[in-house]
This record gives sequence, C-alpha cells and structure tokens, in this order.
Amino acid sequence: MSARLTLRTATRAEHDRVDTQFSAHDLASRDGYARFLATQAGAHLPVERAVEAAGAAELLADWPLRRRADALLADLGELGVAPVAEQNFELFRGEASLLGAIYVLEGSRLGGAVLRRQISAGLPARFLSPGAPGAWRMLTDLLDERLRPPAALDEAIASARAVFACFEAAGSRPPES
Repeated sequence: MSARLTLRTATRAEHDRVDTQFSAHDLASRDGYARFLATQAGAHLPVERAVEAAGAAELLADWPLRRRADALLADLGELGVAPVAEQNFELFRGEASLLGAIYVLEGSRLGGAVLRRQISAGLPARFLSPGAPGAWRMLTDLLDERLRPPAALDEAIASARAVFACFEAAGSRPPES
C-alpha cells in the first residue's frame, strides 16, 4: 500500500472527527463562513509556521506556493474577524514527521476546493483556493519515496494525528469577538 493510503487509513478516525466538526459551519452564510475561517486559523497558522520552521522549503521546492497563512489572514481581515486563539503546536523531530504534517495541510487544500463551492458569491475565498496542478501528486510521490521504512511511516502517522488533534482543539474554541 502506498504511503498516502497508509496515512489515510491510519488517520481516518481523526480526519472524520475534524471533518464532522468543521462541516457544522454554514459556509453559505457570512457568519458561518467567518467562524469556519476563524477556527481554521487557530490550527492552520501555528501548524504552517511549525512546518516552515522545520524545513518545508528544503523538502518541497514549491513550498512558498503551498503556504496559505497569508491567504487565510487576508480572508479573515476582509471579513473583519479575528482568528480563535492559536493552539500550541511544536512537533517536528525529523523529515518523516514533517511529511506527516504536510500531508494533512495539503489534504485540507483538496477538501477546501470542494468547500469553496458552498461559499456565497462575494465572500473572500483565497484560503480555499485549489493548489497548483500536480502539487498533490508531487507530494504523494515524495511520501512514497521518503516514508518507506516502517519507522518513518509510523512517525509520519503520529505527526498527522497531532495535526488533526490541533485542528480538533481549535474547532472546539469559540471565535473571539
């Protein structure tokens, strides 16, 4: 089984919990969408910062194009909404851990492209923009290449679960007024 499918299977429960939690937001309404973005920011911002600090740009030459923190902050600013308090997130011990976290962030981008269709016209949607064509495939190829040793795959799974837990914790906090 590919590393991507192994990660997907191993983190299915965590993914389903986060998906259920965030799908409760009414993205067609301005307030529901604003709350969705605010809670996303509580996890996305610290995780992306940690991924960047751990060397994402050395692993993925196109990392600057994959970053979405600025887009998220711009959307929130346009809506006049503050993010929920950021979760503490420090995890990375090595390349496999970094890849597990990137897997979750990039997977959320794929989900975001689907969610974007629910957003009312006129609302900012930079954060949910699809990535560059081929970016997901490039990542899955890298996962298969770098996560061959079972210990590396286990570390990536643990990291992915920690990222999902960060999103779940952020989603449990109400947005600040």
